[in-house]
Amino acid sequence: MRNLLNTLRLTMKELRAIRGDTLMIVLIIYVFSAAVWLVSQAASTEVRDLSVAVVDEDHSQLSARLIDSIQAPLFTTPILLSPKEADQAQLDGKYVLVVSIPPRFERDLRAGKEATVLLLADATAVAFAGTGSTYMAQLLAQEITEYLTPGESDSSLVDVVFRNRFNPNTTAMWFSSVMQLMSNVTVLMLILSGSSMIREREHGTIEHVMVMPVRPHEIVLSKIAATGLVILVASVLSLIIVVEGLMGVPVSGSLALYVLGAGLYVVAVGSLGLMVASFTRNMGQFGLLVIPVIIILYLLSGGVTPLESMPDWLRILMQWVNPATHFVSFAQSVLYRGSGIELVYPELLAIAAMASVAVALVLVRFRKILS
Repeated sequence: MRNLLNTLRLTMKELRAIRGDTLMIVLIIYVFSAAVWLVSQAASTEVRDLSVAVVDEDHSQLSARLIDSIQAPLFTTPILLSPKEADQAQLDGKYVLVVSIPPRFERDLRAGKEATVLLLADATAVAFAGTGSTYMAQLLAQEITEYLTPGESDSSLVDVVFRNRFNPNTTAMWFSSVMQLMSNVTVLMLILSGSSMIREREHGTIEHVMVMPVRPHEIVLSKIAATGLVILVASVLSLIIVVEGLMGVPVSGSLALYVLGAGLYVVAVGSLGLMVASFTRNMGQFGLLVIPVIIILYLLSGGVTPLESMPDWLRILMQWVNPATHFVSFAQSVLYRGSGIELVYPELLAIAAMASVAVALVLVRFRKILS
């Protein structure tokens, strides 16, 4: 009971320190509000309003139909250019795609001859060039088929029907907003938990705490609890107000289940932040040391790139040592697909196990430091 009371008192001390730090409060509010909205809106790789130029050397009804089919929202209104103008415009970076329709294009197709439409893509914009070229090729092929063989039924014996579940319109913002929120939880928890210890050292208050009748585990747990509580409350409010309310992203899962998983996760990340802080003496050293840790947690979590795209050895390693991989999988399953605890309990157990190991290691480290 004494240990619990000491931990609660120290936790209240940490919360008062956070309340008195105006800059930290502004940072937390910004990261969980404006930053989530800005990143999900501006950093989307979804093809939209792709700039297109057309070189029409055929001047036929078919070429006119192809030009008219290039419409919003995928593409901007195409601009007609000469071959020389199109080449220079793409060199200047004005157009991502240039569609070149050769002379005698419709006449050759009606005569049963082969004809080629040249599609030039500016591959410096990798995501737009790849996806946009695919969309453009499908659009042109469909329009040519409908023009040359109007009203003919599809002779295929199999009709493949696509239905997108959980995101019917494949809106990138639905994914990026929630994943950005999960990334903010990781980054802020890691930085704020470690900086709380650095702040104690720089202000000289760590000596005051050490002469008090408290134990190292009470200090560690109080710092994790205070920072974790602030981050957890901020992420839930951001999820409800910003993501679901202002951005209109549907959250179909249980909020209580998310809080359970996020609570375990902030313990694991907070312990990692304290561990990193234990090897540094000031904020400059801590900032330099925490950057590679953030990069690994963020880029190899599965929220930026799928785990399936990683080498087998790296994917297995991340699943064993990186709690962010399990948290991202848990959050996607709960918030996107509305999964219950019977489906996500393996991820919860993995996060809990990593949190237990992280807390144990940081306690060993802090007992050595404070002694």
